[in-house]
Amino acid sequence: MSESKLTAHGLKFVNWVGGEAAAESFGISHAVIIPPNVQTVTVGGQLGIKDDGTVPENLEEEVTEAFDHVTRTLRAAGLGEDAWEYVYEVQTFEVAKDGKGISETVIPIARKLLKNTKPVWTGVEVAALVFPGLHIEITVKALIPK
Repeated sequence: MSESKLTAHGLKFVNWVGGEAAAESFGISHAVIIPPNVQTVTVGGQLGIKDDGTVPENLEEEVTEAFDHVTRTLRAAGLGEDAWEYVYEVQTFEVAKDGKGISETVIPIARKLLKNTKPVWTGVEVAALVFPGLHIEITVKALIPK
């Protein structure tokens, strides 16, 4: 397995003994140790609202839009085309659609962006988000490489 770009900057991803298989299947880590003196950025909650203020009717389009907003924010903070590979923490707040969770939509989009990075991730299903009709809000923390 290839290493995350973050390990070259001193971040260490760990899993508890016996939990490695579960972490691998979800594409996450159980913990991340961040060395001192690294510059990081925290991206506040990003929603799947289009630039024109509308909410996509298609769930995959909404989720993709939310991930795109995170990407654009990371780039505004100084990260490049590989911005997601420097993300070490993800939080998603998800509203079920048609009575079922949305992780089947979220995880493949995230894995494509994260590549070899397996961040810590907290996913929470909530009853609603601040804007009616939305299904996802994403926050992340990322390293800004020197």
